[in-house]
Amino acid sequence: MSDKSSKRITLNRELNERTGRFRKSMNRVRWSKSLMQVFWSAGPVTGIALIGGYWIGYGVFPPLSLLIYFIFYVAITGIIGLIAKVVYDATRGHLKEQGERDIRSVTDKLGDLILEVRDLQVEGYEGDARKREAALQLLRRVDLTPYGVSIAFTNLTGDPETGRIMAQLSAYRKTGLNSRVKDLYETYRPHIENAIADLEQNSPEAARELSRRFTGQVNTSLKKGVKREAHFLHRIMSAIEFNNPLLMTLSDVEEMIILAFELVNGREIPTLVFSYSGKWKFARTLDQLEKRRSIYRMIQARGGNRMRALAAFLRESDYLEAEELPKGLPMAQLVERINVILNRLASDIRAISEKNIDLSTAKAQKLQQLVNIMENSIELYKLGHSGFREVGKRHAQLIEASQNWEKLTAKSSGNPGDLQIGPGRRGLRLREDIIGLNEEARLDFCRHLVWYFEREGMTGKKAGWQTNHRLDDYEKRTESARLLAIELALALEPHIGLSKPEIQRNINSTKAIYLGELNPDMSAVQKEELGQRMAREVDQSLGRPAEQLAEALVRLYRVDLPEDAREFLYQQYGARPEMLEILENSQEQFENPASFMAERPPAVPEPSSTWSKALQAGRRRLGKK
Repeated sequence: MSDKSSKRITLNRELNERTGRFRKSMNRVRWSKSLMQVFWSAGPVTGIALIGGYWIGYGVFPPLSLLIYFIFYVAITGIIGLIAKVVYDATRGHLKEQGERDIRSVTDKLGDLILEVRDLQVEGYEGDARKREAALQLLRRVDLTPYGVSIAFTNLTGDPETGRIMAQLSAYRKTGLNSRVKDLYETYRPHIENAIADLEQNSPEAARELSRRFTGQVNTSLKKGVKREAHFLHRIMSAIEFNNPLLMTLSDVEEMIILAFELVNGREIPTLVFSYSGKWKFARTLDQLEKRRSIYRMIQARGGNRMRALAAFLRESDYLEAEELPKGLPMAQLVERINVILNRLASDIRAISEKNIDLSTAKAQKLQQLVNIMENSIELYKLGHSGFREVGKRHAQLIEASQNWEKLTAKSSGNPGDLQIGPGRRGLRLREDIIGLNEEARLDFCRHLVWYFEREGMTGKKAGWQTNHRLDDYEKRTESARLLAIELALALEPHIGLSKPEIQRNINSTKAIYLGELNPDMSAVQKEELGQRMAREVDQSLGRPAEQLAEALVRLYRVDLPEDAREFLYQQYGARPEMLEILENSQEQFENPASFMAERPPAVPEPSSTWSKALQAGRRRLGKK
């Protein structure tokens, strides 16, 4: 009995939904106006048109039966079209409305998650390091008030005097009182230089920011776009490949969410590539050189990215102070510090694992934490070490391909040709393309994200990781953030091919939209308007990619850049003429393929056996294998 009742209830609910959609569709149609248009078209308009056309064509009035036929034909056609519109709106039209709601909902949720992942990055630090990271986040805003500048630099340096000085400079610069700015610069330069020197050891990034702001190098053009985190897509793809979310950083998560946000809001990212048509030997050798160069760069980025992911993991683990592994360290120095930290970690594990030490509950928890950190660290270090070993092999292959190219061009007594600007089939040619989501792809992507947010319990307002997990469960919230970045990459892959190296390079060479105006109190409509406005305002120029491409053509492929080619790159893409002139004039110094020797990757030692021995000792002490 209950089963039958439930089926009847379900059928009634479905019927009510269809009836509701039909009523909405009927209400959308203004029947009086629509019927008036039908009868006006079928009556006077059709009659006048038929009589006039028949008279002009045959010289007589049309018969009454023909006139009645056309009048009723137009009337019946109009009524059928009107009914068809109502039926379509009632059956399929709601899908368009649902798609629009999905896009707005996804825009709203992604905006909230961008702010939340920024907060997660700050939360990953402790004490003064957290203040510095929060200050750097604050300084990303273009419209920061002098009071905000004061707060940021006070927290950045721990010195209220420095904050006061920077606030004064900001206030005077905003009002154009440059003479007063010069006075303050000369007065406080020693003080600020000392503050920069103190910051240099603990936070090179903070030191650079203080130096830029003090000298007036404030980036007021951020609304034209923000530089992306280098190789963030590659780290995310590596995390997918090795099924290890720790291979990406929270900064990568933020970049991935911003990329999804801008694509959903209509951003189209321009790309610039080149192709060669001509002698088949040139084409084959050039293709091999470009492939090996691309692979070498990707492998090189993979090794470095894994080591930086390890550094981010150690900072987030609360085992060390953030000052021990600050952002912005050169790779060789970073590897050296990581080895020192892991040696210390091994010593701490061995010290607690000694048999003559009473393993209380607190010590057991501490040992378990250290063992977990060591286990993940060894895994990440091994991936980084193997990545750098692969870099060495690829480096040798790149030099071999470069030498083959040099031999071919030497035998041919020349080069593959100039950069072709005019008509013709032979030579090197530039090609433009667009990375973006069409309407169908955007709807499909948003439907996928709506499903994902519902599955993860993130559908309510402000329902992100902070409400989906306990506030004190930082590891689970960061894991959920990394898993979202992976889900975004997987959802975008069928539409734009994120796994392709050329797509990753082109996205990295462009700027992300500026979202400094984003705040938690914005409505979904405001976030959508902000995303669309910033997508329109972002710098879409190909000047920098064109300069990089020209450098590669001259340095690696010995392509001449004649005056008309340089003028074309300047006029068409905005490449700086002085840079192109330097490239053309200094072509001779690029002809030696041994320049690749200067790009040798840093040496990364093998994982120390003391780390694995300490890990085993800790596991045995905890009663694990």
